[in-house]
Amino acid sequence: MDFESEVKQRLMRCGRTKIILLGIGNEFRRDDAIGLTVIDKLAAFVHDPSVILIKCHDAPERFTGHVKRLEPTCIIIIDAADFGGFPGQTHIFELEELENLALTTHRPSLAVLGEYLRAETAADVFVIGIQPASQEYGEGLSRTANRASVQVVDALRTALNQCGTKRD
Repeated sequence: MDFESEVKQRLMRCGRTKIILLGIGNEFRRDDAIGLTVIDKLAAFVHDPSVILIKCHDAPERFTGHVKRLEPTCIIIIDAADFGGFPGQTHIFELEELENLALTTHRPSLAVLGEYLRAETAADVFVIGIQPASQEYGEGLSRTANRASVQVVDALRTALNQCGTKRD
């Protein structure tokens, strides 16, 4: 199944309810900022109050209280993830897949964060990981990561639209 179809399938399971997208990353480590970039790009198109976009930067644990108060039914975590793919490759991870993988540099791990949010909200939680080309110090995404961010945004926009949420 292609990435866009997989995103759509996951969102269809959630129904037309409250969806939170958490963008994670460090804008001073090149492609590590891809989660933040996806949130920025989505903000220009998503105007549905049932879809909430949050830029967590490199400290997503600081947003858990806010996320819990919003009572989501679906939480999508978007982050650079070194899963051994080719640069720009995207993959949807179940939380159980993350437990034995050290995909990101964020602490606590995304598995722990996701499990906590799932336990506290009963939301469906999954991670969209994008293989970075570079996580060296510096600003701006690589061309490969920028193209991947556009693909992720397009897939999310299409899936949100087809699942009944509004989009311009």
